[in-house]
Amino acid sequence: MRLLPIVIFCMHRRLPILSSFEGARTGRRSICNAGVLRRKGSRMSTQTQERLGKIMVPIMAIFALGASQGGVNAGMATMSMAFPDAGANIAYIVSIVALGMIPSGIISGAVTGKFIKYRTSIIAAIVLYVISGCWPFIAQGTSFEALLVSRFIFGFAVGWSYPLAQALVFKSVSDEHKRASWLGVGMCCFNLGSMIMEFAGGYLAVISWQACFLVYLIGIIPLVVVIFTLKEPETDAQQAEDLAKATGQAVKAKIPPITFCYMLMLTLVTGFAMPTILYCSFVIADPIVAGWILSAMTLVGAASGLTLGPVYKKLGKWTLPLSILVLGVLYVAAAVLSQPGSFNLALYAVAFLVGHWGFAIIIPGTGDMVTNLTPIAAATRAMGFNTAFHQLGCFIGTPIAALVMSLVGGASVIDVLLPTAIAIIVLGVIDLVLVGCTKMEKYGDAYGKIDAGSIED
Repeated sequence: MRLLPIVIFCMHRRLPILSSFEGARTGRRSICNAGVLRRKGSRMSTQTQERLGKIMVPIMAIFALGASQGGVNAGMATMSMAFPDAGANIAYIVSIVALGMIPSGIISGAVTGKFIKYRTSIIAAIVLYVISGCWPFIAQGTSFEALLVSRFIFGFAVGWSYPLAQALVFKSVSDEHKRASWLGVGMCCFNLGSMIMEFAGGYLAVISWQACFLVYLIGIIPLVVVIFTLKEPETDAQQAEDLAKATGQAVKAKIPPITFCYMLMLTLVTGFAMPTILYCSFVIADPIVAGWILSAMTLVGAASGLTLGPVYKKLGKWTLPLSILVLGVLYVAAAVLSQPGSFNLALYAVAFLVGHWGFAIIIPGTGDMVTNLTPIAAATRAMGFNTAFHQLGCFIGTPIAALVMSLVGGASVIDVLLPTAIAIIVLGVIDLVLVGCTKMEKYGDAYGKIDAGSIED
């Protein structure tokens, strides 16, 4: 968590939050209602930069809790000995977290800001995160079924707070390029949080498999940060009302159907990418080397998040299909190099890690595309759905691998890597067509625009 202020300090000097009528996102206000910024081309004042840093600290702290599944990976071997009857189902201790995130993301997006205040919603979710995360240590001697229930509840807590971090960025940053940069920083914090938890979980697992669940006490840090620094934002409806007053037109609170096409692409790409990540340790026989490669993957993911802003500035909406194609092509190379007769560790590591750049761009890049397509009146709901679709992709990775193995008649999990990587390339081509058919000027705050006077109370 010490890295978080450094990342934010480096970024906030050039990424303004728009708090008034400016550009395409007319009428939006910052979370803390900071003063009006000058027109494009003017430099931000020192005061505005300081406000920006204060706004983003709690949001990035929430992002850091988004990748919490792997915090207990180090204790999986001893867990399997503690629950010998579980067999292969022991893996659900990790994957069921994603399953819990799917409904909670949708529910969180639907009720937060409408029935529950943002601060209340996030604080309650983090408290549940800490309690349910540590529950296997608190209730030692619990059954395997009860352990899975606690992990599902834990996933529910993670899935509740994570989309709200995305929504707060959406609601705060008006300029699409700067918003892409901040979502990329969020992805960086997401990976840094994962890395810290995996390292801490490894040390705690030396004590016992129950002790590794204490890694989730780290949630207390973001909890304190949120309590003392997060200001209650305007609701989506309030921001939409500001937009109507500024332009004389209002936007209906609808999520464009095409947005769900991009979310579905995220689900499929994630699902077909997961086998390459999950079975890395099968490709690399030495567990120490495999561990280093996976740790490097997390670092690549953190660094890649910081590149989303510059890449999006150059490529715009084409960022998504390009990153999918990069991921697919390099994962194909990794799959070819992973075959027993042609295995080359150095080349495999390069293909695997550079390919992961694409994966680390796709996740926040899809979130950014969703923000560009969705009117502000539906901001929080849209990000809730986006989280659900993402986690569905994480969850279906193993079933996809099992299905592909049965179709190709594979004798080893390594046999599924090439077909799943080729499928990613196909998805990249489909996304290329989808992006080409998407007329961005029709969406965002222009979607469903009507005269403000025609809206019924």
